[in-house]
Amino acid sequence: MWKGSLLPSSRIRLLSNEDGGVIERLKAYDGRFATQVHREPMASLHMASDITDVEFKRAGYTTLMESLTHGQVTHKFKTLVRVVAAYPCQGKELDSLLTGDYCLRLTLEDPTARIHAYVHKNDAVSFFGGFLTLAALTRKMNRLLGVPEPEDDAEEGIVGGGGRNPPWVWCCLKSYRLDKYDPWGSRRYRVFGTEIRD
Repeated sequence: MWKGSLLPSSRIRLLSNEDGGVIERLKAYDGRFATQVHREPMASLHMASDITDVEFKRAGYTTLMESLTHGQVTHKFKTLVRVVAAYPCQGKELDSLLTGDYCLRLTLEDPTARIHAYVHKNDAVSFFGGFLTLAALTRKMNRLLGVPEPEDDAEEGIVGGGGRNPPWVWCCLKSYRLDKYDPWGSRRYRVFGTEIRD
């Protein structure tokens, strides 16, 4: 996301396609789009976090929009995203992910789209890196969601250090369908081959 400030003296100007600046930007875009490596979002390229580990390290990069417009309903890919929301995201509900019949719903975004992806009960143990204590699960979810660590002298349970800033993380996703008679309408995404590091 981009943030900017407009002042009373600010001006907005539409540029024609023949403008030199527009031509240079289009050439840079076409050059980045032509190669698999440089298609990664420029805004997040240098800020990719190392808090996740993925099985398919050598797999090509795919944006969420490329996946949404993919020619097949079911496919697998690796992507660079931010986890902007999770449900459930705290307390005993997280602990029940590892032992019960629940799944975790993550809201993922990149510069091209926002989707929901699920961590199913079969993948939850490997996603969190094993059967962990409630405190360890909460700490990993907070890191993934960009929740700052509490201050040492702060009261227990109160998050210190300001607002949330989710890190850019690599993850592997696969799309699947719930209904064979409506494959496009019932398409969902599932996180696999991804682990949150300590």
